Amino acid sequence: MTKKIKKLHPKGTPHLTLKDEPVDYNSLAPIFSFRHMKYGSDNCLSQCSQDSKSFVVNTLLKLSQLSWSQISSVSRTGLGFETIPLYRFSVPLPSIVTEEVTSLKVFRYSASGRIAGIREKDIYHILLVGTNLYTH
Repeated sequence: MTKKIKKLHPKGTPHLTLKDEPVDYNSLAPIFSFRHMKYGSDNCLSQCSQDSKSFVVNTLLKLSQLSWSQISSVSRTGLGFETIPLYRFSVPLPSIVTEEVTSLKVFRYSASGRIAGIREKDIYHILLVGTNLYTH
């Protein structure tokens, strides 16, 4: 005779089940990752002035309060982004940028400051931060 094992659930917590519904990542707020930024490189956040670091963090905080669809509908000169083809970048790109990648999404954090990265689902991988990242 086999003994049935009872599943334990913390008191007051309903049993959780995963839904098989597809996720609409555009309806979610972005998650920001610095994982692929090359620490100490010329276009790393660590090389920015204290003022620039503050502007970057403030911009990311504002963006984190919006969904990707809201961000997509905002002007590129506001909290929106523009898509810049790779050939326009004048700085070295991290190794995560493979041949499948053709462009980066770029946000402004000041008049001349830019944050460049790749969006993957709801994650925005920040790769470059600084000025003069690409030619206009």
